[in-house]
Amino acid sequence: MKKTTKTASWAGALLASGGMLFAGLTVLPADAASPASFSVKGVDTSHHNHSKDGAIDWNRVRSSGHVFMFAKATEGADWSDPWFIRDLHGARQAGLMHGAYHFYGRTPGADQARNFVKTVRAAGYTGKRAGELPPALDLELKNQKCPGNFSTSGVKAFLNVINTQMGVRPIIYTNKPFVDACMNGDGSMFASYVLWQPRYGSGSTEPAAVPRAGQGWKIWQYTETGTVSGIPSEKNVDVNVYRGSLAGLRQLAHLGSGGGTAPAPQQPTASPVTGAPVLKAQSRGTDVATAQELLNAAGAAIKADGVFGPATAAAVRSLQNAKGLQADGIIGPRTWGALVLTVKEGSRGSAVKALQHQLKASGARIDTDGVFGRATAAAVRNFQNAKGLQADGIAGPRTWSALLADRSSSGTGVPVGNAVALAKQVLKAPGITFARTHSETRHSGSTAYANIVDMAAGRGALTSPQSHIGAKRVQLNARMLQALLTLRNKYGYRLHITEFVGGVHSKNSRHYRGLSFDVNEINGRHVGNGAPHRALMAACSQLGATEVIGPPSAGHKTHVHCAWK
Repeated sequence: MKKTTKTASWAGALLASGGMLFAGLTVLPADAASPASFSVKGVDTSHHNHSKDGAIDWNRVRSSGHVFMFAKATEGADWSDPWFIRDLHGARQAGLMHGAYHFYGRTPGADQARNFVKTVRAAGYTGKRAGELPPALDLELKNQKCPGNFSTSGVKAFLNVINTQMGVRPIIYTNKPFVDACMNGDGSMFASYVLWQPRYGSGSTEPAAVPRAGQGWKIWQYTETGTVSGIPSEKNVDVNVYRGSLAGLRQLAHLGSGGGTAPAPQQPTASPVTGAPVLKAQSRGTDVATAQELLNAAGAAIKADGVFGPATAAAVRSLQNAKGLQADGIIGPRTWGALVLTVKEGSRGSAVKALQHQLKASGARIDTDGVFGRATAAAVRNFQNAKGLQADGIAGPRTWSALLADRSSSGTGVPVGNAVALAKQVLKAPGITFARTHSETRHSGSTAYANIVDMAAGRGALTSPQSHIGAKRVQLNARMLQALLTLRNKYGYRLHITEFVGGVHSKNSRHYRGLSFDVNEINGRHVGNGAPHRALMAACSQLGATEVIGPPSAGHKTHVHCAWK
């Protein structure tokens, strides 16, 4: 927390403060316990601790001996810290016990609390999960003044919203000068809250007691000018100590009293992921969305839109710097190795979404909801069985390598990231033509011709507004596009394509996922009227199609349908 009230303005008051009554005893401010005498250390951070592109290396912070952190989430009723999500996620991945704090401003307390709750929920923070410390309310003087429109009723309203909506009692960050100036010297409302107090300067005097709080500090912020490995050195760092044992802090962070710090069940793979696609600026598609979700799991806060733009490149370079890799902004085997996380049933978050993207691209019918439930576990086991892996339902390094390699080529060495390039080849291939109207709808934007043109332009193919899923952009599958080229160039077929993702099909049709095409003319003859449809169907199967339908099947008497997983 960045202080505006300097030590010189209130240190004298701290040193001059007298004793206070506590449980019938007179307790004098301790003057023998220096910060160095407390072994459990942590930091609190905000956007002030970042240079322009300066991500914090939380693994280095942990290695330097710090075991907990608090990240600034919000201030007032309408502001959130731009680095909050990245810092919280980064600390979580590094295994630090972690919490979020709110800087109290001049707006109504309940409105501020709602801003805080909305922001931390978006980051996946509850204050109650293993490794999570309770949220903290920061009450401090700013430029020697109380917050505008400050009232104790506003603070009570803030605490009531947090208690009600989050179901957790916050930590209170404050000090004697604030309570004296803004609360008429009465801190009794904090009697049942954990207190976090600042006191800077030389010597070993601990923070002065908060008047009428009936208890002393539990966390002491003893400097705002610290230097911590992993945090940009040109920035001053708030450093804290916890009064108590590591086991006590673990209890506060819902970890029990065992040794160690917060669990880090999701760990990057140690080895490069061979066979994975190489992604860089202008890459698009499922693999990019996968990488973006994994970057978010590592602490980034970027949109997982499947487009490798400047924000994604910056996030990649930040990760590479943090992991000691060449910061070229390109996701190759070593960077995939730093990104990939082991997830299993019960896991949640961006890494699970990344896995679900890959599973769906390999043919699984699951939701991309970030929750590793039974359906996702079953999809992992199915994939593992198909690839000859141990079918344990856990997505570890070998499963990720198989998924990314499976997605990275069409079986002919063509990267999935080249789907746009393949679409350009298909569009220009002599002997492959495309329908410019639908047999069922009148939507010109989702015809086979419009689909391949849009895919070649990098926009993705558009489904029909009259379809079961409405009008959506879908990436055409690289394997399917490569198969079309092979059918033309190797097998010599001349084909007229009637559908990619457009038209109206069954609810779960692979058409809607860009995995299939329909053909109604082969070598200039109509299917069902002398065209060699059986030979074409056999060729589709040889090229990896797992759903091949044609005459005399119902609904397919005049066309051949070939679909890939």
